[in-house]
Amino acid sequence: MPQGSLENRVFYYPAPRKLELVSESCASPGPGEIRCRTICSLISIGTEMICYQREVEPGSVWDQWIQFPFEPGYSSVGEIIDLGEGVTGLKKGERVCSNAAHRAYFIDKPDKVHPVPEAVSAEQAAWFALNIIVQNGVREAKPELGETVVVIGLGPLGQLAVRLLCLTGAANLLAVDPLEKRCKLARGNGPTEVLNLTAGQAQKRVAEFTGGRGADLVFDITGHPAVFHAAQHMLCKRGRLGLIGDVPVPSKQTFTHDVISKSLSIVASHGATPPWQGNDYYRWGKRELTDFYFKLLAAKRIEMDSLTTHRIRPEEAPGVYASISKDRGAYLGVIIDWR
Repeated sequence: MPQGSLENRVFYYPAPRKLELVSESCASPGPGEIRCRTICSLISIGTEMICYQREVEPGSVWDQWIQFPFEPGYSSVGEIIDLGEGVTGLKKGERVCSNAAHRAYFIDKPDKVHPVPEAVSAEQAAWFALNIIVQNGVREAKPELGETVVVIGLGPLGQLAVRLLCLTGAANLLAVDPLEKRCKLARGNGPTEVLNLTAGQAQKRVAEFTGGRGADLVFDITGHPAVFHAAQHMLCKRGRLGLIGDVPVPSKQTFTHDVISKSLSIVASHGATPPWQGNDYYRWGKRELTDFYFKLLAAKRIEMDSLTTHRIRPEEAPGVYASISKDRGAYLGVIIDWR
């Protein structure tokens, strides 16, 4: 092993539905780089499972992106252990969050990590990347004071959406999911009503709740094409449908007659769209979105700890990934403890 290198442990998918924990070296940081020891990382049970299973539409973005061997993960928290030449503004021992994949040590650039405040735990910080996805999607849909908003899908992204939307001044916030365990996590975090129903079943309740008018804004955060149809039916005239998350087979996600007859607006968003640093033309970059998330946590304006449902060691990951693939509904926030 080269001088200064550390023995690393890295997750790889060598083929569909297989995960391996591979040993390799982590070199010393080069000029303008930092080396970090990972404290914890969060499994994205949506994106990472699509990549793990690779049951995707030929020619889609997923098909182009997922090439084996594939390195999963994009939401890590680490402690800086080495600074490369010329690095300023950061110090050894400082905690930072990074889009690094699941690995025991990672190298990153100082301008691509975000320092974690003392008031924020490492596990809370590990949700920073999902926060960027959801907060960006909520902002793009432009919720207004007094509106009726519906969130369909109470997985990790949907739970975050409920917590953030409670801060936007909606008159009514309805949260929908067929799994009671997920509904339970949303209750007490601001929704006017939590509906333990499928999206199709919830259409009637949304109509009753709004006196037949329909919701002003509906978020589909499921990645299921059938839900996309139900979401369109729930909306009022000139309503807005916010899409957060993607589907592995995009051609199945189709419009209903409601899009034209109700003059609906479809507001799609992607977590990679915001620049790292905000500017005059894109106010909320990834850094600003993360900073605001940390401020909400420090001020105890959102509760995140209950969303971590499983904590695992790296060596347990192959079995856990296989289990999530078989029953994703049994999991929500899965933290890998690398310490």
